[in-house]
Amino acid sequence: MKKRLFYTALFFVLLRFSVQAQVQDTTAVAEHLHEWKNVMAESRSNPAFMQTAYSTSNTRMRLRISSRSSDKALQLETGDGHTLGEAIVESYLRLDNRNTVWGGASYQMGRKCNIRFNSTSDYELLYPYVMADTLGGNMENERYAFNGGYAIRLNRWTIGAVIDFRAEHEYRTIDPRPRGIVTDLTLRLGASYDWRNYRLGAGIGTRTYKQTNNVDFYNPLGVIPEYHLTGLGTDYVRFSGAVRSSYYTGTGVVADFQLLPCNGTGAYLSLEGRYMPYENILTELNALPITKLNVTNSTVKMGWKHEGRMRWTAFAGIDLERRNGNEHIAGNSSSTEYRSLITLSMFSDNKYDYYLGGAINVGRKRQFTFNARFGFVDDLAEYVDLKREMAYTKTYGRLGWQWMWHNDARWLVEWNGNIAYYHNNSRRIVMPYVWMDSKITELVNHTYESKTANLGLCETQFHAYHFPRNWKGTGIFLSAGIQFTHTSIARQITLNGTFGVTF
Repeated sequence: MKKRLFYTALFFVLLRFSVQAQVQDTTAVAEHLHEWKNVMAESRSNPAFMQTAYSTSNTRMRLRISSRSSDKALQLETGDGHTLGEAIVESYLRLDNRNTVWGGASYQMGRKCNIRFNSTSDYELLYPYVMADTLGGNMENERYAFNGGYAIRLNRWTIGAVIDFRAEHEYRTIDPRPRGIVTDLTLRLGASYDWRNYRLGAGIGTRTYKQTNNVDFYNPLGVIPEYHLTGLGTDYVRFSGAVRSSYYTGTGVVADFQLLPCNGTGAYLSLEGRYMPYENILTELNALPITKLNVTNSTVKMGWKHEGRMRWTAFAGIDLERRNGNEHIAGNSSSTEYRSLITLSMFSDNKYDYYLGGAINVGRKRQFTFNARFGFVDDLAEYVDLKREMAYTKTYGRLGWQWMWHNDARWLVEWNGNIAYYHNNSRRIVMPYVWMDSKITELVNHTYESKTANLGLCETQFHAYHFPRNWKGTGIFLSAGIQFTHTSIARQITLNGTFGVTF
């Protein structure tokens, strides 16, 4: 009940400010949808740069439904499909030339289908240290989220702050019955300074994460073991089986730096580094820590942007993710209490993405934006003992477009899409198959074939906005999209549709 009251109050606050700052045609919608605005979108991770992200205010409320299905899961741990519905309200408000606020809230519910070898929420964040069983099944999902920020300009300085919060609940109503409850909070502060023809920015932040995770069985005759996976087909054998409760906790940091041209033409640079540790602790054994995952993400992007009759940009960058896993070796129990004796670094997964790209934008009433990105991916995952290895390299190309059309300030139509292809150049696997059972072999081989397969992707989305003359600046919109993914082992289709109002 308190959550519903919170979202209702937030909606009316956004509505009040939006009515004061409304633009009574498609101008604001066009600016906020325009792909050209995303050329330097990485800078918005610093909340100070949100002060000038847009020149107009816009609020959107929408209902969205998404459906994904595939003939075979691309990743067993995340399932082969989903049906999710979401209600979203988001707003960006220019109160005046100095003050800007933005925020939003959302509620999602639905089902994720046929998840296997994973009983833990947020698999993409926590792998490889998740609980798992060989049976799996569907998972019910419920998620609340909100965010809000404020930025103020003080002569040449701009200062901003933002908060982002997510609470998620996933569970199953038949045996085995996993339940994960997640809270995820991020706080960021940033500042920028106008120096000559450029704007320099820097920011810091912190992130706090916690998940409680347990698996229950209501039928005593149907109990199966739960495994605590440790990567590349391994598990913490000592505590596999009947230990079915754990929690994850961690507090991380983030720092960023930006350089942007003030007048729109010039060089730009964006740097960001994030560090996040996740400690896995067994609740049933007096809070015994068994693993710790250290995740480091680094991104660098630099380029040149030109504003004119024909706008264009060219850029280069690198994205890096390093996952290093440590296992705590516990001694013998004393009065059900275990003491950690030693910590061993056993798992690592290093992924690099190097890329070059560019974009052009032409037209006024009818605008066309075309973008392209070409890159090289190098991924190496290793486990020390017994020696295990899974590695691959890929080259890829991605082409995207956006077409936008206005009509007498009452209608706006937008069509966008992407085509991408990932080609495998090399792959390598080292596994002690003689020591692995059939279920773990199935998981490892499926993961290897899925990660190293050539992949083609095609997606497109269509938006239509209408502002009736007698609605005083309020409009309605519809959107629909489809994504098709094809590999040698699976074909996947994702459909989504949205209905909403904007002002």
